Amino acid sequence: MKPILSPLAILPVFSMIVINTAEAQDLEDAESRDSKLPHYLRDDGIKRVIDLDRNNFDRTLKQSKMLVLLFYLSSRSHPDSEKLWKSDRQMLEVVARILQPQGVTVAAVNVAEEYELAQKLGVKFSGAISVFHRGKRVEYYGHRSADVLVTFLHKMFDPPVTNIDNKKQRTLLEDAEGTKVVGYFDLENPQFKEFEEAAKNFQPLIPFYVVTDKKPIKEKNINKFVQSNKRQIITKIRLEDIHETWSSKVEGYLVTAFVKPKTIEGAQFFSLVRSLAKAYKSNEKLSFVWVDPDPFPMMRDYWQKSYRIDVSSPAVGVVDPKLNKSTWFKKKGKETKLRHLQEWMKDVLANKTEFLPASTDDEPASTQKQEL
Repeated sequence: MKPILSPLAILPVFSMIVINTAEAQDLEDAESRDSKLPHYLRDDGIKRVIDLDRNNFDRTLKQSKMLVLLFYLSSRSHPDSEKLWKSDRQMLEVVARILQPQGVTVAAVNVAEEYELAQKLGVKFSGAISVFHRGKRVEYYGHRSADVLVTFLHKMFDPPVTNIDNKKQRTLLEDAEGTKVVGYFDLENPQFKEFEEAAKNFQPLIPFYVVTDKKPIKEKNINKFVQSNKRQIITKIRLEDIHETWSSKVEGYLVTAFVKPKTIEGAQFFSLVRSLAKAYKSNEKLSFVWVDPDPFPMMRDYWQKSYRIDVSSPAVGVVDPKLNKSTWFKKKGKETKLRHLQEWMKDVLANKTEFLPASTDDEPASTQKQEL
């Protein structure tokens, strides 16, 4: 039997968490936040979040309709990790109060004590959240708040594939934003099961639809097809998967636009950025994303200070996520034209613009992860 590693032996392999003053204050106001919840969601003194280890993980997974599992680091010798875990646990308790009646088990693993279990499950970061459901494992890369996580989990109870068989369903397909997958085959064909199994791997972020056809299809082929084609011309940054879309693992540059498309100015600017994205869609070094800053109130100050921009006004820049540097388009004249953006992009790709390092002093703790 391998010796059990102590927390002191494990902690050196983690990078430290930096919790800013605002986050620390937020933790101190936990009771105030709890009092603002509906009475049926307030802390009733019952602890519903289960602590898992190598001895009870398999049994708990087998008995759960859905298992939501957070991998965290907590050690008394590192007070910052204790504060972050306290905040995450409060979030998980709210999620458990809402979803436990539906058969959802909410649990946590302290990687400082269960390092071997974390390795066995292929976990690379403390702070990772995995959802086990219908025989599949889905990673949650969304915003760390109970309401966003609950909405994400509720969608996982929906059928993995939507059958397009009436006008209402066709409208649903046409109105769906972002990447979507449509299969054409007979519903009675066993190959539909392959399609359905593949859909579970991407639920709820990539919707799957089906109409009748007779093409042979396999789950592994669908997985490969979706992974190869899920890249959009321009991707919207969403609360549900912000940490996957905006990640240091992204290859190349992130061409990032901050716009409010519901305003006249924002709609005009977004149209220009989308045209720019179409012009460079074959350039694999560029990934175009856009952000409506309103759903991210806790990130606004961080973005503005880090990138030296005003996200209340339309802005576009090129971010190098690996080096955490960026360069931003400067408006020329009273009205920005597509040619202005194209000339700027040519200068960026020709290394004629300066990439400035981002200031990370005020990075929100909820966006940070610790690498194992």
